[in-house]
Amino acid sequence: MNLDNIRKGELSEVFSALEEAFKVTGIDYYLIGALARDVWYARRSKVFRQTKDADFAVLVGSEAAYSSVKQYLKDQKSFQDTKENSFVMIAPSGIQVDILPFGAMEIDADVTYASHGLTNMHVNGFMEVYQSGTKEIAIETGHYFKVATLPSIVLLKFISFDDRPEHRTKDAKDVANIIAYFFDLQADLIYREHADLFEEHERTLDEISSIVIGREIKKICASNEKLLSRLCRILKTHIEQKQKSAFVRNMLVSSEDTIETKTRLLQNIYSSLAN
Repeated sequence: MNLDNIRKGELSEVFSALEEAFKVTGIDYYLIGALARDVWYARRSKVFRQTKDADFAVLVGSEAAYSSVKQYLKDQKSFQDTKENSFVMIAPSGIQVDILPFGAMEIDADVTYASHGLTNMHVNGFMEVYQSGTKEIAIETGHYFKVATLPSIVLLKFISFDDRPEHRTKDAKDVANIIAYFFDLQADLIYREHADLFEEHERTLDEISSIVIGREIKKICASNEKLLSRLCRILKTHIEQKQKSAFVRNMLVSSEDTIETKTRLLQNIYSSLAN
């Protein structure tokens, strides 16, 4: 993976600090968000937005366990808290690091943290991704992390947009780009496990990709019927709204496709989830 355009040296220091903190405190974790997406894109030299932060989902059994990793980073690695958001820390290099807890701290898929600033966040889907939607990948910095798969990233972006649509305007564009790049990035998976899609109908690569993404998300949600139902509701709403849906409109940013084309791709994902 070529990290030259996303401050490779600085990220390496951040990764090493986090890796040490998680090991010392006995906390398991995986990489999510824009940097997880970029790990996959960089495997085929795809174009992506320059990432200025790193997001880690951390499995913790209590608020005390979560506090311990933050305290270690402050005491031993000179990280700083932020006043605005209790789940964000700033590395000495200035890189923003989101440390997002899930596990026993969850109450109805929310996390509440007794501190200052933003102290409540939604983590719907984090456990399911941890259990069934990550892959261990070696990064050029020398680190070896569990990284959310592309279908997992799509799953979390649907949830994030549904939770905070006014703050998550880039999620839909990211989903559209993942669909566009997915066949090239995951051809082995598609031919190995979804060869039936080449037998019945003539489909575009984007159509095949959207169906496979839906199938893979359904596998991730297999243990949580409530989560699967929520995703179906989210997708059905945007499909029915079409051009009235901010998510569908945002999928068209930097694209020459039509509303109908993007809606059909969402329909493919929905059908794979619902069937």
